[in-house]
Amino acid sequence: MIIDMHTHLIDYETEVSDRLKSDIRRCVNEELWKRSQEDFIRDTSIADKAFVFGIRAKATGFLSCNDRVAAFTKTNPSRYIFVASIDPLDGDFMDQLEDVHLRLNAKMIKLGPIYQGIHPHDGRYRLIYTYCQRHNLPIITHMATTFASGVPLEYARPALMEQICCEYPNLKVILAHMGHPWEGEAIASIRKQPNMYADISALHYRPFQFYQSMRLLEEYGADKKVFFGSDYPAATTADTLTGLRNVNALLAGTALPPVSKELIEGIIYRNPIEVLELNN
Repeated sequence: MIIDMHTHLIDYETEVSDRLKSDIRRCVNEELWKRSQEDFIRDTSIADKAFVFGIRAKATGFLSCNDRVAAFTKTNPSRYIFVASIDPLDGDFMDQLEDVHLRLNAKMIKLGPIYQGIHPHDGRYRLIYTYCQRHNLPIITHMATTFASGVPLEYARPALMEQICCEYPNLKVILAHMGHPWEGEAIASIRKQPNMYADISALHYRPFQFYQSMRLLEEYGADKKVFFGSDYPAATTADTLTGLRNVNALLAGTALPPVSKELIEGIIYRNPIEVLELNN
Protein backbone atom coordinates (compact mmCIF):
# COMPACT_ATOMS: atom_id res chain seq x y z
CA MET A 1 0.00 0.00 0.00
CA ILE A 2 1.25 3.48 -0.93
CA ILE A 3 0.13 6.30 1.36
CA ASP A 4 0.80 9.94 0.47
CA MET A 5 0.82 11.54 3.88
CA HIS A 6 1.39 15.13 2.73
CA THR A 7 -1.16 16.67 0.35
CA HIS A 8 -2.79 20.08 0.39
CA LEU A 9 -6.31 20.87 -0.81
CA ILE A 10 -6.35 24.66 -1.16
CA ASP A 11 -8.74 26.94 -3.02
CA TYR A 12 -6.25 29.39 -4.52
CA GLU A 13 -8.79 32.09 -5.29
CA THR A 14 -10.52 32.24 -1.90
CA GLU A 15 -8.00 30.84 0.61
CA VAL A 16 -4.78 32.62 -0.40
CA SER A 17 -4.28 36.33 0.30
CA ASP A 18 -3.04 38.80 -2.32
CA ARG A 19 0.26 39.24 -0.46
CA LEU A 20 0.83 35.49 -0.39
CA LYS A 21 0.00 35.23 -4.09
CA SER A 22 2.73 37.79 -4.69
CA ASP A 23 5.19 35.65 -2.68
CA ILE A 24 4.17 32.58 -4.67
CA ARG A 25 4.68 34.34 -8.01
CA ARG A 26 8.09 35.57 -6.85
CA CYS A 27 9.41 32.17 -5.78
CA VAL A 28 7.53 29.26 -7.37
CA ASN A 29 5.26 28.29 -10.26
CA GLU A 30 1.93 29.95 -9.47
CA GLU A 31 0.01 27.65 -11.82
CA LEU A 32 0.69 24.67 -9.55
CA TRP A 33 -1.29 26.32 -6.78
CA LYS A 34 -4.36 26.81 -8.99
CA ARG A 35 -5.11 23.09 -9.24
CA SER A 36 -8.74 22.07 -8.67
CA GLN A 37 -10.34 19.27 -6.66
CA GLU A 38 -10.58 17.28 -9.89
CA ASP A 39 -6.85 17.81 -10.42
CA PHE A 40 -6.22 16.65 -6.86
CA ILE A 41 -8.17 13.42 -7.40
CA ARG A 42 -6.27 12.68 -10.64
CA ASP A 43 -2.81 13.73 -9.45
CA THR A 44 -2.89 11.69 -6.23
CA SER A 45 -4.66 8.66 -7.73
CA ILE A 46 -1.55 6.46 -7.73
CA ALA A 47 -1.67 6.47 -3.91
CA ASP A 48 -3.96 4.01 -2.16
CA LYS A 49 -4.62 6.60 0.53
CA ALA A 50 -3.80 10.29 1.07
CA PHE A 51 -3.72 12.52 4.12
CA VAL A 52 -5.40 15.80 3.13
CA PHE A 53 -5.11 19.22 4.76
CA GLY A 54 -5.20 22.93 4.14
CA ILE A 55 -3.14 25.62 5.86
CA ARG A 56 -4.48 28.19 8.31
CA ALA A 57 -1.89 30.93 8.85
CA LYS A 58 -3.08 34.55 9.06
CA ALA A 59 0.47 35.84 9.47
CA THR A 60 1.40 34.85 5.90
CA GLY A 61 -2.02 34.73 4.22
CA PHE A 62 -3.16 31.09 4.20
CA LEU A 63 -6.88 31.02 4.98
CA SER A 64 -7.94 27.39 4.52
CA CYS A 65 -11.32 26.15 5.75
CA ASN A 66 -11.19 22.90 7.74
CA ASP A 67 -14.86 22.15 7.07
CA ARG A 68 -14.28 22.32 3.31
CA VAL A 69 -11.32 19.91 3.49
CA ALA A 70 -13.22 17.56 5.81
CA ALA A 71 -16.21 17.53 3.44
CA PHE A 72 -13.92 16.58 0.56
CA THR A 73 -12.38 13.68 2.47
CA LYS A 74 -15.86 12.35 3.24
CA THR A 75 -16.51 11.94 -0.50
CA ASN A 76 -14.14 8.95 -0.40
CA PRO A 77 -13.40 8.08 3.23
CA SER A 78 -11.62 4.85 2.34
CA ARG A 79 -8.97 6.85 0.44
CA TYR A 80 -8.77 10.25 2.12
CA ILE A 81 -7.74 10.99 5.69
CA PHE A 82 -8.68 14.38 7.12
CA VAL A 83 -5.97 16.43 8.83
CA ALA A 84 -7.01 19.75 10.40
CA SER A 85 -4.93 22.93 10.38
CA ILE A 86 -5.00 25.06 13.53
CA ASP A 87 -3.68 28.63 13.67
CA PRO A 88 -2.82 29.93 17.16
CA LEU A 89 -3.51 33.48 15.93
CA ASP A 90 -7.22 32.62 15.80
CA GLY A 91 -8.71 33.80 19.07
CA ASP A 92 -10.72 30.60 19.45
CA PHE A 93 -7.98 28.22 18.31
CA MET A 94 -8.47 25.80 21.22
CA ASP A 95 -12.21 25.64 20.58
CA GLN A 96 -11.40 24.96 16.93
CA LEU A 97 -8.98 22.22 17.93
CA GLU A 98 -11.60 20.45 20.04
CA ASP A 99 -14.18 20.91 17.27
CA VAL A 100 -12.07 19.42 14.47
CA HIS A 101 -11.11 16.55 16.75
CA LEU A 102 -14.58 15.65 18.05
CA ARG A 103 -16.96 16.82 15.30
CA LEU A 104 -14.82 16.43 12.18
CA ASN A 105 -12.80 13.43 13.42
CA ALA A 106 -9.43 14.84 12.40
CA LYS A 107 -6.73 12.17 12.55
CA MET A 108 -3.81 14.63 12.83
CA ILE A 109 -3.20 18.34 13.34
CA LYS A 110 -1.24 20.49 10.90
CA LEU A 111 0.92 23.32 12.29
CA GLY A 112 3.48 25.62 10.69
CA PRO A 113 5.42 28.13 12.81
CA ILE A 114 7.13 29.65 9.76
CA TYR A 115 3.68 30.25 8.24
CA GLN A 116 1.89 31.18 11.45
CA GLY A 117 4.49 33.65 12.69
CA ILE A 118 4.85 32.13 16.16
CA HIS A 119 7.89 30.52 17.76
CA PRO A 120 7.39 26.73 18.23
CA HIS A 121 7.91 27.16 21.99
CA ASP A 122 5.20 29.80 22.35
CA GLY A 123 2.61 29.13 25.05
CA ARG A 124 -0.21 28.94 22.52
CA TYR A 125 1.49 26.06 20.75
CA ARG A 126 2.09 24.42 24.11
CA LEU A 127 -1.67 24.36 24.70
CA ILE A 128 -2.02 22.53 21.37
CA TYR A 129 0.80 20.10 22.20
CA THR A 130 -0.80 19.33 25.56
CA TYR A 131 -4.21 18.62 24.00
CA CYS A 132 -2.74 16.50 21.22
CA GLN A 133 -0.59 14.46 23.58
CA ARG A 134 -3.58 13.83 25.87
CA HIS A 135 -5.77 12.67 22.98
CA ASN A 136 -3.09 10.81 20.97
CA LEU A 137 -3.41 13.24 18.05
CA PRO A 138 -0.15 13.37 16.06
CA ILE A 139 0.96 16.72 14.70
CA ILE A 140 2.59 17.31 11.34
CA THR A 141 4.47 20.57 11.40
CA HIS A 142 6.17 22.52 8.63
CA MET A 143 9.75 22.66 9.90
CA ALA A 144 11.48 23.78 6.70
CA THR A 145 12.03 26.83 4.57
CA THR A 146 9.22 28.30 2.46
CA PHE A 147 8.39 31.07 0.01
CA ALA A 148 6.15 33.07 2.38
CA SER A 149 7.78 36.31 3.54
CA GLY A 150 7.63 38.17 6.83
CA VAL A 151 8.37 35.36 9.32
CA PRO A 152 11.86 34.42 10.62
CA LEU A 153 13.40 31.33 9.07
CA GLU A 154 14.66 30.39 12.54
CA TYR A 155 11.10 29.32 13.52
CA ALA A 156 11.51 26.34 11.15
CA ARG A 157 14.59 24.78 12.78
CA PRO A 158 13.95 21.06 13.46
CA ALA A 159 15.89 21.19 16.75
CA LEU A 160 13.19 23.47 18.18
CA MET A 161 10.68 20.64 17.84
CA GLU A 162 13.21 18.13 19.16
CA GLN A 163 13.17 20.11 22.41
CA ILE A 164 9.37 19.93 22.43
CA CYS A 165 9.61 16.14 22.13
CA CYS A 166 11.77 16.12 25.26
CA GLU A 167 9.04 18.00 27.13
CA TYR A 168 6.11 16.06 25.59
CA PRO A 169 7.53 12.54 25.24
CA ASN A 170 4.24 10.93 24.19
CA LEU A 171 3.41 13.52 21.53
CA LYS A 172 3.87 12.12 18.02
CA VAL A 173 5.55 14.74 15.79
CA ILE A 174 6.16 14.55 12.04
CA LEU A 175 8.66 17.03 10.61
CA ALA A 176 7.37 17.93 7.16
CA HIS A 177 9.94 18.16 4.35
CA MET A 178 12.62 16.55 6.54
CA GLY A 179 13.53 19.99 7.84
CA HIS A 180 15.17 21.25 4.64
CA PRO A 181 17.65 22.94 4.38
CA TRP A 182 18.51 21.43 7.80
CA GLU A 183 17.99 17.79 6.81
CA GLY A 184 20.91 16.65 8.95
CA GLU A 185 19.41 18.31 12.01
CA ALA A 186 16.04 16.69 11.28
CA ILE A 187 17.58 13.24 10.79
CA ALA A 188 19.55 13.48 14.02
CA SER A 189 16.36 14.57 15.80
CA ILE A 190 14.11 11.77 14.54
CA ARG A 191 16.80 9.20 15.34
CA LYS A 192 17.06 10.53 18.89
CA GLN A 193 13.38 10.92 19.77
CA PRO A 194 11.16 7.80 19.85
CA ASN A 195 7.99 9.65 18.80
CA MET A 196 9.50 11.96 16.18
CA TYR A 197 9.28 11.28 12.44
CA ALA A 198 9.74 13.06 9.12
CA ASP A 199 8.38 12.97 5.58
CA ILE A 200 10.16 13.42 2.24
CA SER A 201 7.67 15.85 0.69
CA ALA A 202 9.00 18.63 -1.58
CA LEU A 203 12.55 17.30 -1.68
CA HIS A 204 13.06 15.25 -4.85
CA TYR A 205 13.23 18.22 -7.22
CA ARG A 206 16.49 19.33 -5.61
CA PRO A 207 18.29 16.12 -6.73
CA PHE A 208 21.74 16.48 -5.16
CA GLN A 209 20.42 17.76 -1.85
CA PHE A 210 17.86 14.96 -1.90
CA TYR A 211 20.53 12.34 -2.58
CA GLN A 212 22.66 13.64 0.30
CA SER A 213 19.67 13.48 2.64
CA MET A 214 18.84 9.91 1.65
CA ARG A 215 22.46 8.84 2.16
CA LEU A 216 22.51 10.54 5.56
CA LEU A 217 19.35 8.67 6.50
CA GLU A 218 21.08 5.44 5.56
CA GLU A 219 24.26 6.27 7.46
CA TYR A 220 22.32 7.18 10.60
CA GLY A 221 20.01 4.19 10.26
CA ALA A 222 17.03 6.51 10.70
CA ASP A 223 15.14 5.63 7.53
CA LYS A 224 12.43 3.68 9.38
CA LYS A 225 11.31 7.00 10.91
CA VAL A 226 10.49 8.50 7.50
CA PHE A 227 7.21 8.51 5.55
CA PHE A 228 6.36 9.07 1.90
CA GLY A 229 4.66 12.36 0.97
CA SER A 230 4.39 14.57 -2.10
CA ASP A 231 3.47 18.09 -0.91
CA TYR A 232 0.75 18.28 -3.55
CA PRO A 233 0.14 20.67 -5.36
CA ALA A 234 3.87 21.46 -5.36
CA ALA A 235 4.46 17.95 -6.75
CA THR A 236 2.21 15.08 -7.77
CA THR A 237 2.29 11.73 -6.04
CA ALA A 238 3.56 10.03 -9.21
CA ASP A 239 6.35 12.59 -9.72
CA THR A 240 7.49 12.13 -6.14
CA LEU A 241 7.55 8.34 -6.52
CA THR A 242 9.62 8.70 -9.68
CA GLY A 243 11.96 11.19 -8.04
CA LEU A 244 12.58 8.89 -5.07
CA ARG A 245 13.14 5.81 -7.20
CA ASN A 246 15.54 7.78 -9.43
CA VAL A 247 17.55 9.28 -6.57
CA ASN A 248 20.71 7.47 -7.76
CA ALA A 249 20.43 8.69 -11.37
CA LEU A 250 22.97 11.50 -10.86
CA LEU A 251 25.70 9.09 -9.70
CA ALA A 252 26.69 7.89 -13.18
CA GLY A 253 30.45 8.30 -13.66
CA THR A 254 31.09 9.03 -9.97
CA ALA A 255 32.37 7.00 -7.03
CA LEU A 256 29.53 8.16 -4.80
CA PRO A 257 27.71 5.35 -2.94
CA PRO A 258 24.10 4.67 -4.00
CA VAL A 259 21.04 4.89 -1.82
CA SER A 260 19.86 1.34 -1.24
CA LYS A 261 16.72 0.00 -2.87
CA GLU A 262 15.63 -1.26 0.56
CA LEU A 263 15.62 2.27 1.95
CA ILE A 264 13.77 3.67 -1.07
CA GLU A 265 11.05 1.02 -1.14
CA GLY A 266 10.80 1.06 2.66
CA ILE A 267 9.87 4.74 2.62
CA ILE A 268 7.39 4.25 -0.23
CA TYR A 269 5.53 1.41 1.46
CA ARG A 270 5.79 2.49 5.11
CA ASN A 271 2.33 2.79 6.62
CA PRO A 272 1.91 5.88 8.84
CA ILE A 273 -1.57 4.74 9.87
CA GLU A 274 -0.04 1.72 11.58
CA VAL A 275 3.13 3.40 12.82
CA LEU A 276 1.23 6.33 14.36
CA GLU A 277 -1.57 4.05 15.64
CA LEU A 278 -4.26 6.16 13.99
CA ASN A 279 -6.83 3.36 14.05
CA ASN A 280 -6.64 2.95 17.83
